[in-house]
Amino acid sequence: MKVPRLKNSLPRPLAGSLAGALAGALIMAAQPALAGPYDNLPDMGEAIDRDISLAEELAMGDGFMQALKRKATFVTHPLLNHYVQSLGERLASASGWNAYPFHFTVIQDDTINAFAAPGGHISLFSGLILRTDNENELAGVMAHEMAHVTQRHVARMIAGQASVNLTALAALAAAILVGGSNPDAAAAAVNLGMAGAIQQQINFTRDHEYEADRIGIQILAGAGFDPQGMVSFFEKLARQEGDGFYVHNELLRTHPVTTNRIAEAANRAHAARPSKVFNQPDYAYAKATLAALLDPRPLASAGRLDKAAGDGVARYQRALLLNRAGRQQEALPILLDLHGKAADNLWIGTLLAETRRQLNQDDQAIEVLRAQLDLFPGHPMLTMQMGQLWMAKDPERAYSLLRQALRDNPSHTGLLQAFADAALRAGRRSEHHEAMGLFFIQERRLPEARAELETARALSLGDAISRQRLDALIERVETEIIEARRRKDQHS
Repeated sequence: MKVPRLKNSLPRPLAGSLAGALAGALIMAAQPALAGPYDNLPDMGEAIDRDISLAEELAMGDGFMQALKRKATFVTHPLLNHYVQSLGERLASASGWNAYPFHFTVIQDDTINAFAAPGGHISLFSGLILRTDNENELAGVMAHEMAHVTQRHVARMIAGQASVNLTALAALAAAILVGGSNPDAAAAAVNLGMAGAIQQQINFTRDHEYEADRIGIQILAGAGFDPQGMVSFFEKLARQEGDGFYVHNELLRTHPVTTNRIAEAANRAHAARPSKVFNQPDYAYAKATLAALLDPRPLASAGRLDKAAGDGVARYQRALLLNRAGRQQEALPILLDLHGKAADNLWIGTLLAETRRQLNQDDQAIEVLRAQLDLFPGHPMLTMQMGQLWMAKDPERAYSLLRQALRDNPSHTGLLQAFADAALRAGRRSEHHEAMGLFFIQERRLPEARAELETARALSLGDAISRQRLDALIERVETEIIEARRRKDQHS
């Protein structure tokens, strides 16, 4: 099925990369290359184990992401995040990496950027996604960043810069994000000593970048993507006129994608292209969803899309814009027509159900979701949406539905929150607090997790099995808290 091509938003200057601050894991940073850079690259993903353990790397990643979440705005659309995570998992299945899972997030920021943090945390900026032209380009960026993880480049950088404090790195990242389009404001937040340490890290990343290109191309081909997508996005970056943070700050300036690097990647991509390439139609809907969610003038933009009668993706985007503008009655007939032609489209179906709910048409919304669940049994997004609809009408039914869904997806944070809400409404307070405890464990908010689990234990009197399970969870959380304090004292 041909994926409809969306018109890109207006080009913006290429901002300086946050990834440089994260130990040089840049999609665009490479120094002028020597001849044949791929030919003499060592496999750099092994010796690091002597310097930093996987457990320490995971702990650093958790700490970094917690710091980042306090400053950055993350996109929270459930189906969009599900698509990005699923795309990443498809790539991960071809990477050969099984030390720990990858976690993918989308940061709401118009710059063209992506980075890999310790512990398999990969973040894409919304500006990058909106400037990709197809799923191969998006997958190319993700595969490159995943290669930084599988080869443990970020961990190597941190281990090699023992004097660099992770909290300071997170503060630097936050400063760059807060600075946004004002590089002087970001620069003012960075002291000279940290800048020197980060510059040393950036200078150390040339071979890492070429290795990430090489490994990323292998991942793309193994997952059934066209590796040329990585190359075409590199070419797009090379055409940008840099005017961001690193351009204005000579000390932290990173180097653009070089002609030599693009040529080497193109040769690799051509040789590695799989015989069959599979791209999902979801990409176009994901991009349209992101554009509509971030549009500052949804009603005006919906008017500009009024004549896109034959383009299903554009009509879906228009309906979402109308929904955001509070014009659900205008969005409904568009969605009904689209749903009639593509009843198996999750993007259309979930938006139709949400629009029905906003119009107080809960029964019709439930019918839409029930039909989609027949097509996609157990789909976490559909189940979560259905459970939220049942909460007001029949909380016990919502509780049962979401409890079953959690058995198949025990770490899904959205389901955990929805189940906690349903359990509370159904009068099951112990299970409510246990679910919130599990949610906080997934979010790495361990003191809050311990408090919720202790409350659940206190409410589970007479239930020996539940108390035994909760005791084990509390002991696990307390062990992690003690270990985190030990590491903090070690590095303070």
